[in-house]
Amino acid sequence: MKYQVYRTNSSTYQDSEFFNNEKAQLESIDGVHYIKSLTEIDDTAPFILLSNTHTIPEELPDILLDKTILMIHPNSGHENIPKGFVKRMDFPIILGNPIRSHAVAEYILSCLFHKFTPISNHQYWSHDRKWNRGLLRDQNVLILGFGHIGKIIYRSLSVLCHKVEVVDPYHTEDISSQDIKKDISEVNLSKKNIVILATSLTSSSKGIINQEFLKSLPNNSILINSARGEMIHEEDLALFLKKNEKFFAFLDVYTKEPFIPGYMHDINNVNKTSHIAGVYTDLNHDIIKFEKHIIEDFIKHYESNSVGSFQKQYAECMLTENSNNYK
Repeated sequence: MKYQVYRTNSSTYQDSEFFNNEKAQLESIDGVHYIKSLTEIDDTAPFILLSNTHTIPEELPDILLDKTILMIHPNSGHENIPKGFVKRMDFPIILGNPIRSHAVAEYILSCLFHKFTPISNHQYWSHDRKWNRGLLRDQNVLILGFGHIGKIIYRSLSVLCHKVEVVDPYHTEDISSQDIKKDISEVNLSKKNIVILATSLTSSSKGIINQEFLKSLPNNSILINSARGEMIHEEDLALFLKKNEKFFAFLDVYTKEPFIPGYMHDINNVNKTSHIAGVYTDLNHDIIKFEKHIIEDFIKHYESNSVGSFQKQYAECMLTENSNNYK
């Protein structure tokens, strides 16, 4: 059977080499034809769509959607896919959350190590052998979110830190009951000196970091946000940082991106990066590898009339109208 794969949009870090590699790898799957233009459409063959954050699903032509049997969104964020669209479509939508999860987790860990254990280069022998630093062993951590990234951070920091707690209202897996909470009100913020945002943007998480939240933390706390900028009231954070010089924030995402030149330039206790937490050398290779794996597996299920089994197998990556960001 013949299948058409069509990429609806691309990202700035994807060039002609990426598209050539994507085409070559996906067309190595029996029956798959990678089309670069809608003028190449075969009206008799079903579509597999590849989207990204620039895709506006509701603007996709019916000629595509009517014949689509699978959509792959190999990005972590999916705020651009409306609930109404998901509800109307009768094909699986697979998210690429696993692709960047380790990269983002390592970014978060890098922030912590950068803050607690910056290693200087000794040009001569230091006879006093002093290293004035705190240890992660003594820190109390709060992770907001227990998805792909939150799980990696939880497992990594649980062996390094004094206490790690998680808040995730949608969590169903079984971990220690004292470590996971359903609501932020169940957490003693006055004892949390590291706060890590690792959750989807939802109606409940939007603006969760505000003046009230910040004032509840110890004044020497660390805040790390590589999730979504809208989770922080940035004006509240900026004012709080100016008044509390021992507090420190690592920010990789913002309410408005790109941030304007000089944004927060007058604040010394913040480290800003340009939405790079999920970027790494082999990202494009891993995106294509993920797409190929999903398409190969889906075709096997599709041709054996077992798409329901496919959906169960990839339940953690499926976008449905009941997904967390729609709650």
